[in-house]
Amino acid sequence: MQVLLEVFINGLVYSNLLALLSIGLALALLTSKVSNFAQGDFAIIGIYSAYTASVLTQLSPYVHIPLAFAAGASVAAAIYFLVFDKLRGRSTLVTLMIVSMAIDMILRASMQLYADFLQLTLRVYSRGFIFKDVTLDFAGFSLAGVLVLSTLTTMLLLLTLYTLLFKTRIGIAMRAAIENPQLAETLGINVRRVFALGWALSGGLGAVAGVFLPFRIPVNPDTGFTLLLSIFASATVGGLTSLTGSVVGAYIIGFSETLFTYALSSLGLSTAYRPAVSFIAIIVTLLLAPSGVASLWSRKR
Repeated sequence: MQVLLEVFINGLVYSNLLALLSIGLALALLTSKVSNFAQGDFAIIGIYSAYTASVLTQLSPYVHIPLAFAAGASVAAAIYFLVFDKLRGRSTLVTLMIVSMAIDMILRASMQLYADFLQLTLRVYSRGFIFKDVTLDFAGFSLAGVLVLSTLTTMLLLLTLYTLLFKTRIGIAMRAAIENPQLAETLGINVRRVFALGWALSGGLGAVAGVFLPFRIPVNPDTGFTLLLSIFASATVGGLTSLTGSVVGAYIIGFSETLFTYALSSLGLSTAYRPAVSFIAIIVTLLLAPSGVASLWSRKR
């Protein structure tokens, strides 16, 4: 029973992180038509932002979640203005994808350099570190802080994003710009700023997801790249450009990978086969339902 509870906790925490990261990927696809291969790097930016602030202040990384969001949002917005805004309307989807791969390499190399700088200046481990978690008591039960806080944070961010997109004028402008950028511009909507906001949200959500990751596994500047397959699988299963579908896909992939890993370890097999879940999920989805689970409620409408 204890083992199954631990599997459930791992699956829920991992799914929470994938939900935030896959929504970020969907936002990049919706705004700029970019299959953003740098999405996992936003998580690393969040990790190292929170880690640096935690070392300097001696406070829990949980306290620095807003800082991580700001760091990820700033980097993502800068990438949009400096790169993808210049390419908007002038490049093919393949070109944009290749550019995002190049940005992924640049960000990973930059984080490697930052990790070296961190180790030299603050005299701390900058690779393979983990965060010390807290225990929270609820109704006589002791729960890991990462389980409670990652779930609450994810729910809060999803609710905030929904409110922003569907209950505010900014959200209406963003949805209009996504639907028809040319028409939106003629109506006076600043499409550049709207798309930059979408990218900022993408980077910020990814960075917040990253803060929770070191509470479960050791991390380094390349950890974000290892998450990329699962992020794309979540978005693909969900429906790529569907924000709601991305959330559903994230929990499907997150729990599937966790359960598959548990099954492999129980059978004495290598857990290196874990990525097979994401590969199979992508292949099956593209063959049977290219629009993902989002097509299910679209058909009902």
